[in-house]
Amino acid sequence: MDIEFEKKPEEKVKTEFQTLLPVYQTQDWHKYNLAKTNEKRLFYELLNQLCNLIPEKPYQFGRPAMSLKDMVFISCLKLYCGYSLRKIQSDLKIAEQAGYIKHCPHFNRISEFFNRETTYYLLQKLITISALPLKELEDHYSMDSSGFGSYQYERWIRTRFHSPKTEWRNYVKGHVCIGTRTNIICSAEVVYGNLHDLRQAPKLLEPLKMFKPREVSGDKAYNSKLVFQLIDAMNATPFIPYLSSRNPLNGKNQPEIWIRMFNLFKNHKEEFMNRYHKRSNVETVFSMIKMRLGEFLKSKNYESQRSEVLTKFLVHNICCLVQEIYENHIKIDLKESSKDIVFE
Repeated sequence: MDIEFEKKPEEKVKTEFQTLLPVYQTQDWHKYNLAKTNEKRLFYELLNQLCNLIPEKPYQFGRPAMSLKDMVFISCLKLYCGYSLRKIQSDLKIAEQAGYIKHCPHFNRISEFFNRETTYYLLQKLITISALPLKELEDHYSMDSSGFGSYQYERWIRTRFHSPKTEWRNYVKGHVCIGTRTNIICSAEVVYGNLHDLRQAPKLLEPLKMFKPREVSGDKAYNSKLVFQLIDAMNATPFIPYLSSRNPLNGKNQPEIWIRMFNLFKNHKEEFMNRYHKRSNVETVFSMIKMRLGEFLKSKNYESQRSEVLTKFLVHNICCLVQEIYENHIKIDLKESSKDIVFE
């Protein structure tokens, strides 16, 4: 004889609430442990593979310039280890003996490298190249930004929401477009902290053409007809919420993608928001970078700060590649991935 017990009211509520909770994929701890225990070894190898793609200028006359490959390798290794340039000299000696770099330079040479304007554009290309091996795993991409401070007595979260914009002069803002499944950064821009996100969107979307996205999301800061049209031109669907302060259908000659997505946003909001909220992973990416590599910058001038932020993004990407080697058994061939990218 089966005996049924009547549930208490609070137990019923708890059961109903549990059915509404989202189901998350559990972590495969065996693969995670393999990735973390082998990360530093593979970081050296992948970084070396990436640096070997950088073309070197032929020697002409005078004192030989420091190798660009070596400078990028040393810059990434410095941020990965989290030590000052003086303290990583031992690591650089080991890298030199292993053949990853040709010469262990004086610690001041790295600071000079960050100050070059060409360094910024080189790092941008390397970030895109490092993301290309994972493009088959991604179909949804997302854009957002976050600030990186030049001093250690303030937090970006307070400065952004509780301070006048005059205080933003102590920050640079890193804009990224990421793959929401692997958290890889596909494109990046670094500008002054008081510049609006919308102005950087076309620059972020341009490299995304190589990834052939199906969906691109962003918050209300990217709500613009131009952004919608740029995403639509890539045969992708934009999931960007509309501003409640105005009627998007006012005016003449509205783009078709603008009207279509507004109707979806208005009439099927639950479906729209489910796709849109994949962009939450952008916050995860910034949290990963700031917790591991630091929220603050050591560089003092604007040009070197931009390069330092991009180097943080590049280090993050290499760590993501290591994770995917074990999570999804991806074979990384950066030379094959970069065949369509031209170094100037």
